[in-house]
Amino acid sequence: MVDSIERTSSAPPLRGPHSHLSPLPTAAELAPVLEALGQSLDTLLPLGDPGPRGPRFHVVGPEEVLVGKRLRTLDADLGETDALLLVIMGPAEPGRLATWRNTLWPLLHVNRLATLDQGALTLRTLGDKERSTVACDLKLSVLVGHRRAHVMSAGETVTKFDQNATGWDGRPGSAGYPHFRWMRRHVGRFVAPRLVRDDPAGQIRILDFGCGAGWTGLEAAAACPGAHLSSFDPSPEMVRITGENAAKLGIESFEGRPGFGEAPPFPAEGEDPYDLVISSGVVSFSPDVPGWLDGLVATMAPGADLIIGDINPHSRGFERRRRRKPLLPVREMNARPREEIRRELEARGLVHLRSGAYQLTRPIPEAMHVSETRLGGVLTHPLLAANRIATFVDASFGSPMQDHFDSWVMHLRRPEEAS
Repeated sequence: MVDSIERTSSAPPLRGPHSHLSPLPTAAELAPVLEALGQSLDTLLPLGDPGPRGPRFHVVGPEEVLVGKRLRTLDADLGETDALLLVIMGPAEPGRLATWRNTLWPLLHVNRLATLDQGALTLRTLGDKERSTVACDLKLSVLVGHRRAHVMSAGETVTKFDQNATGWDGRPGSAGYPHFRWMRRHVGRFVAPRLVRDDPAGQIRILDFGCGAGWTGLEAAAACPGAHLSSFDPSPEMVRITGENAAKLGIESFEGRPGFGEAPPFPAEGEDPYDLVISSGVVSFSPDVPGWLDGLVATMAPGADLIIGDINPHSRGFERRRRRKPLLPVREMNARPREEIRRELEARGLVHLRSGAYQLTRPIPEAMHVSETRLGGVLTHPLLAANRIATFVDASFGSPMQDHFDSWVMHLRRPEEAS
């Protein structure tokens, strides 16, 4: 990190066609921020500059984005792997930055934030924060946004999931593990112990559609002795971990493959479709939700059951985060409400049977975090009990208060085809 930088009045300001609205910093003044972002001045190109092919950075002031049709022309101005550096002069107010993040979505996903406040430079990512000191007295923020299509592309998804695979498996013995397993058991057994076949002698075929570490599908298979479980995920590492977990639980009939929901690897040609399909927390990772839902329904046998769940973007906790947090995971921005997914699945011929909600919203997750990181897990079981009771009440009254929960789950069925 640069410890100091000489400000030169002769350096050109980084301005565009509407620079009279708000002066942007000079190239020299922005150099420490660029270095913190792993870039240099020679990578900086103005919006609309054809420039060389490949990744490059752009700088634009917020007034420029708003003037005329500037925001609507960003799509044409940015290459597929380009990033936009949105320079916002003044104090780094989280709500103001969050508003700009929301404005750039869904074209761009903001995943890094650099703030400069009279010599103090802070670089934030979704999981880390670094501080350093530079010789610059400006106050500004730089939101770094990449195309949503690039962030959610197959290659980026596999890389990210492989890197985070171990974390998705949970840590037995940790303060948060009971809640981790309870959520997966709740979804995995949403229709258990009675699954889908009336003939107890028939082997039930279960598909975990986007398995992660596998625990949701494994809970369903464990509740149905003798079932065959197939699991897939974009991440080969996730599939490997799922196989290990299946062996630990003694599930003898298991097969895992890597793949994406838009073109699921199960069932392959010549293989039977599935009696029970489970997908938990996956649809929000898809850049093509209609295509993903088409792939989901195509795996179901006539008369098959579907259990699908995901995060609820309209919960009080998630809406508050969108208003106040400058950086959010791409799936949180991409999440769809339960009723939208229900309409889409019903349009594909499925019949809705039951909806539910789980995982109380703010301040329960915040209390869990404090309990796990500062209190040694002393609140783990009281908070888990609160979630269990609230989920039971919700199930008893038909999920009347979705904004009180961070997650939803539904049970749908594919009708038997006419003979």
